[in-house]
Amino acid sequence: MKKTHYIVGAIAMSLLLPSCQKTIEKEVVNTTTTTTYAASNDSLYTIAAINAPEAGQIFLTLNGTYNGTLLVLDQNGQVIKQKEVGPSISNFQKWVINGAVRYTYNKINPNVFRIPGVGYLPGYEVVCDSNFNVLEQISLTSYGSISNAAQPSIDGHDFILLGDNHYIEETYYQKSVTNIPASLNPASSVQVAAIIIQEVQNGSVIWQWDGTNYPEFYTTSVEGNNFSDSTTVQDYMHLNSMYIDPRDNNLICSFRNLDQVVKINRTTGAIIWRLGGSNSDFPITSDEVFLRQHNATLTDSNQTLLIFDDGEIAQRPTTRIVEFKLNEDTRTIASFKAFQVPEPFTQYTGSVQKRGDTYFIGGGTAGYTLEINYNTGQRLLELTQKEQSYRAFKY
Repeated sequence: MKKTHYIVGAIAMSLLLPSCQKTIEKEVVNTTTTTTYAASNDSLYTIAAINAPEAGQIFLTLNGTYNGTLLVLDQNGQVIKQKEVGPSISNFQKWVINGAVRYTYNKINPNVFRIPGVGYLPGYEVVCDSNFNVLEQISLTSYGSISNAAQPSIDGHDFILLGDNHYIEETYYQKSVTNIPASLNPASSVQVAAIIIQEVQNGSVIWQWDGTNYPEFYTTSVEGNNFSDSTTVQDYMHLNSMYIDPRDNNLICSFRNLDQVVKINRTTGAIIWRLGGSNSDFPITSDEVFLRQHNATLTDSNQTLLIFDDGEIAQRPTTRIVEFKLNEDTRTIASFKAFQVPEPFTQYTGSVQKRGDTYFIGGGTAGYTLEINYNTGQRLLELTQKEQSYRAFKY
């Protein structure tokens, strides 16, 4: 087994005293046994295992104490390219649209309105070319009662690039509501973190979805749902992923604080189905229950729903990868598979991709990236990280 230590640096810049900076020299040292990328004294990740991983490029965002770094690695964990873009960043993705490569990532903006007490990533989305040249910076688009002037941030949990000047963005928007069922004892002045999803083309919103228009979600929330508390904004849904189902062009969304994945009609906004949670449209067994999940996507030629099942610290403090084959017509589960991740419990964030007989897993707050054969348990590549990466993707 070959061990490789990486030292990925951050500009030494005090958050409290931003004018205090020092110049950092960078060097790449190559030997037969060790490769070190040096820019400061912060060792951000170590290659803990390597065993003929599949070819591809790995995308990580690592946020050091003072700076955030976009990393593109090869399949062996070697740095191909990197860029320091300042704190804090998340959700580094690659898109190929009409033959052109685009990168996107979210950058938190600490200088604009933020909903107090809500765990989200308010900022703006950056679109750049393959050389990290910035092409566009995207904020919330005003539409109806949603105001960019009042709350300009979009959330960094997810973003879908459909083309140049065409994308789906999402945000958490603080608002007062009056449609919470009386059975939940809502305060007259209660406020919630409304989930807003916008499809934007050429600067105009062409479709918008507001979670507060569907009051049934208030009753199925498992966190952030003390609606009698008028002093705290209630994050009762907590959207953390979006995925377009290419079979019908509708949107599959993961709502952590519902323990539920929901499919939404991308024309009417209607709820097509719910999986998991307290009112699942698909009857599920106790083994099929997922908790505080992230990164719900499709795999196996779009026939299988793939979910990073974080688990929950009081109910089940272990993390799994789960797969569902759904019969959407009969609302039944045709098949189910669960894989216990052989790494520490990921309480928050995380991601998974299925690639042949392997899972490529971003361990989120557990601080690892893992490529593993889910049949044999063999680790093809494992990175242990000093800093967490919200997700890890391999392209």
